[in-house]
Amino acid sequence: MQITIAFLVLFKIGNLVQPKHFYIAVGCFTGTILLLVFYMVILLLRKKYQVKKQYFIQQALQEWLVDIILEEQKENHLAFDVPRPVSNLLQKPFAKMELLQELKRLKSSLSGQPGQNIEQLYVQLELDKLSVQSLQSTIWYDKVKGIQELAMMNQMVYSHDILLLTNHPHPEVRMEAQIAMVCFHQYEGLRFFENMRYSLTQWHQLKLLGFLANHPLPAEEIVCTWLQSANASVVQFTLKLIGEQHASNYQHMVIACLGHPEEVIRRQAISCLGEIPSDSSTQALQQVFFAEPNKYLQLAILAEFIRSDEKVDPYFLKELALTEDVDVRLAANKVIFQKQLQENF
Repeated sequence: MQITIAFLVLFKIGNLVQPKHFYIAVGCFTGTILLLVFYMVILLLRKKYQVKKQYFIQQALQEWLVDIILEEQKENHLAFDVPRPVSNLLQKPFAKMELLQELKRLKSSLSGQPGQNIEQLYVQLELDKLSVQSLQSTIWYDKVKGIQELAMMNQMVYSHDILLLTNHPHPEVRMEAQIAMVCFHQYEGLRFFENMRYSLTQWHQLKLLGFLANHPLPAEEIVCTWLQSANASVVQFTLKLIGEQHASNYQHMVIACLGHPEEVIRRQAISCLGEIPSDSSTQALQQVFFAEPNKYLQLAILAEFIRSDEKVDPYFLKELALTEDVDVRLAANKVIFQKQLQENF
C-alpha cells in the first residue's frame, strides 16, 4: 500500500516537472540576474558621474575660495565678489550643497579673519537657509546637521530656534542644540537648565565642560539655582564645573550637597570637595562619614583624604582602623600612613 502511494506521488511530481516548466524557471532566473547586473551598472555609472561632477565643482571653487580666505577685512562688511562662472555654477542645487560642505571643511581648520570671511560668505550666499531647512526637517539626523552648521558658522541669530530643540525627544538632537547654545553664549546658553526634561549623559557633561573650561563661573545666584535643580544631572554637572575650576568660594554649597538624597550627587560632592580641599571640607566629610549609608561612598571619602594635604582627626582615623569592615579598615590605615608621611616631610 505504501509503495503504491509513493509511486503515485512520484508520478504526479513527474507530470509537474515538464521541460517547458524548467525552461520558464531558467528564463526567470536569468532575467532576474540580468536586471540586478543592469541596476548595479547604473548605480556605478551614477556614482562615477557624481564624483566627476563633484571634482569639477571643487576645482572651479578652489581658487576663488583661497582668495576669499586671504582677503583682508572689508570695510562695512562689503560683499565678496562672486565671479560670473561661479555665480552661474551656484544656481545648481548640487553645486551649492558642495560649496556648503567645502566651507564647513575650511571653517573647521580656520580662525581669526579667515574664519570670519568664511562666515560672511556663508551668509552672503544664503547658505544659512539650507541649514535652516535641515533644522526644520522631521528627520533627526538632518536636524543635527542643521544645528552643527549654524553653530559652526556662528549664526547666533538662530539661537531661539535652536533653544527650542534643547528639550527634543531625540538625544542627539537635544545634545547638539545644547552644545550650540553654549558655543553661542557660554554660561548664558545654559538657560535651558531651567526647563530640562531629560538627563545629561556623562559624555555630554564632558563636552559642555570642555566648552566652558576657559570661562569663569557666573554669578553665585545662578550657580545656587543649578545646585537646587530637580534634575540630578544638572546638579552633578554643576559640581563638576566647580571642581574643574577649583572654585573654593562655592565650598559651602558643595558641602550642603553631601546630604542630598541622590547617591550620584553625594558622590560628586565628595569628589568636588577633593578638588577644593580645606579644613572646612575635611571636617564636613568626617561628619557625614558615619551617616553615609553607602559603603563605597565612605571609601570615596577616605580616598579623598589620601589625596588631600589637609589634616584629618587622628581619633576619627583610629576608630575606623578598629572597625570590623576589612575594606574600611584597610582604607583608614592607608590614610594614617599617608598623613604620617606628610608630617615627616
